[in-house]
Amino acid sequence: MEKPIPQAHFASELLEVLEELFDVHHGFFLDEGASFFATLDEVSAETASAPIAGGTASIATHVEHAILYIEVLAKHMTGRPVGDVDWEEIWERVGEVSAEEWGVLRRRFRETYTWLVRIVEGLEDWRDHDAVGASMVILAHTACHLGAVRQALARFRAA
Repeated sequence: MEKPIPQAHFASELLEVLEELFDVHHGFFLDEGASFFATLDEVSAETASAPIAGGTASIATHVEHAILYIEVLAKHMTGRPVGDVDWEEIWERVGEVSAEEWGVLRRRFRETYTWLVRIVEGLEDWRDHDAVGASMVILAHTACHLGAVRQALARFRAA
């Protein structure tokens, strides 16, 4: 027999986990100060521009990629057309960033998160448009990039 989860409960729990991933420590899975925004607050434009290892993507590139991925999946969650996405191009889009450009990129990331929260809060039917799956993928994918950024920062500090 099926035992559905109340949609409001699912959305509330999802919002708390997203909040920890991006901004506010709840103790679910990150240490204090390890959210994405807190992590990026420590990063200078120079550090954000540096290739992580052997010519690979920079921290700025990881942030740009995370923004695009959230935008695409959030559109999917709401049944909006996604269009063609060049997933390879995103890794080449962001090169060296100035302090101003780094600030703009970080603000865009926060705005994208805020937009995602509004979408989650506004979804009335989580059965439509594969919203549950898309929200889980956003969590997993963004957490993966947070891990990559934090590992890069550890390497930069050790060097």
